[in-house]
Amino acid sequence: MRRRRSTSGAAGSSGGAAGTMLQFYTDDAPGLKISPNVVLVMSIGFIAFVAILHVVGKLYLVRREA
Repeated sequence: MRRRRSTSGAAGSSGGAAGTMLQFYTDDAPGLKISPNVVLVMSIGFIAFVAILHVVGKLYLVRREA
């Protein structure tokens, strides 16, 4: 694997976590390019979907027992 050269700018001089955080917002970062708003909406949608499944499971269990 190739190693990337460290940059000599503001991100490189601060080092540590700031350099890795800035990598997420550059074009060089691998992976999907989605905005934080999309991640927020998807996670809230997933939580709502799981909650709905719980409610449907409870209703199905009550109807089956009756």
